[in-house]
Amino acid sequence: RAQGLDDFDTLSMGMSGDLEAAIAEGATIVRVGTAIFGPRDG
Repeated sequence: RAQGLDDFDTLSMGMSGDLEAAIAEGATIVRVGTAIFGPRDG
């Protein structure tokens, strides 16, 4: 278990590639790294 996450009973996440769908489904966190930095090499 990660430190500081003991109070979470639900974690909903999405990524910048599915931003609209993640928000529509109630995501509480959206990772936007790809939208800002571009795709990873490899």
